[in-house]
Amino acid sequence: MAIISLSRFLVKDRIQHLTDEEVNQLRQASRQDDAFAQYGYGRWLYYLNPYQGAMKDAEELFFKTKDVLPDSMAAYALMIRYGETVSTRPSEMDIEEYQKLLLQAKEQGSLLASVQYARDRIYGTFCEAEPIKVTEEIEKLLSENPNSDSFWYLLLAFAYEAANRPEDAEKMYERALELGELDSYFYLANIYQKKGNTALAEEYFEDGCSKGCTMCLLYQSDMDAEEYESLNESTQSQIHQNIDERLRRGLQMGEGYCAYYLWKHYKNGNLGYPKNEDKAFSYLKRGIELGNTFCITQMAIAAQYGGLPENMSLSPCEIGELWLQAARYDIDSEAIIELNEVTDDLFMSKHKNEIKKYWEPRFFELFESEEDSDDKGNNPDEDSWYNPRDDFFDHWKNDDDEDDGRFDAYV
Repeated sequence: MAIISLSRFLVKDRIQHLTDEEVNQLRQASRQDDAFAQYGYGRWLYYLNPYQGAMKDAEELFFKTKDVLPDSMAAYALMIRYGETVSTRPSEMDIEEYQKLLLQAKEQGSLLASVQYARDRIYGTFCEAEPIKVTEEIEKLLSENPNSDSFWYLLLAFAYEAANRPEDAEKMYERALELGELDSYFYLANIYQKKGNTALAEEYFEDGCSKGCTMCLLYQSDMDAEEYESLNESTQSQIHQNIDERLRRGLQMGEGYCAYYLWKHYKNGNLGYPKNEDKAFSYLKRGIELGNTFCITQMAIAAQYGGLPENMSLSPCEIGELWLQAARYDIDSEAIIELNEVTDDLFMSKHKNEIKKYWEPRFFELFESEEDSDDKGNNPDEDSWYNPRDDFFDHWKNDDDEDDGRFDAYV
């Protein structure tokens, strides 16, 4: 099958824009043992998770084709990285195996592996952070081959951000946008919002919404409840309608942050949404299926601190596995604090090797880093390690508190 280019499956944003017809073509060709289609359909299953067992099916498709398509090997490696495998190997994170397969796929010419390898080194994900070196590598690549995949330009913007070169990052986001990378709308909107240029930020958000940037579909969803209530009824109705249309559209495309905001608004009864806990938690469940860390964390908080609806319950082991999943997806998150305090026997017997190998050292590394900061008399900034009970869990202590749905656009 050569209907769709391999590059269409490189990143989540592109996969979200596959048409129903394209997905159906992939599905049909996949059933006929077309390795290309099996990889592409597996990537769609992985990000959209449209039915129970879809992740398992994706895993098996990647495993089946990993020796034929290097990109498939890279996709399979990522599932190992996040402990998402269930049938071809144990459901535990294995960084060494992930890195081994990723480098093997990269050496065989996998674009997905090359991009992921660069990304890991930009942020220091279970490796040394070296954003400056990565910027030099990507600059060289684009200088020698300016027709390289357009995602390299967006990745270079990420690297510039990490290397503290914000002006270069902004220019590269613009260049990536010119080349069709829709996520650039979101990053540019946030840049101008932080600069205080609200009008330009809104223009990027609105353009991104119209072009189908899923992260831009979050526009206005974090509006302050008091600000919303201060508006006249007609304006409130229009804003609510716009927010709701965008969030539902984004959720249909597989954006987990949209599920998070729908949960939050139905949970709190804000921005024109009626309070409805059952509906709220149905969206939270969907966000977890889409791998959204905010949704995973909020479900764990609710279960651990008595915030679940009456018709829902999670065992101590299931709560521990939510904290583990959140930590896997975001190794710098406050989930590691809670993970470190899980004592359930069943959970520990299932995951003790992974906890001991990866998470106990990570906890002590971050804990010691915070102690060093305190010893030097520094006040922790917004990116520092902190106890989430100080503010992150306030939502469950007082449902009337301000919305807590902020997130870092550059994570």
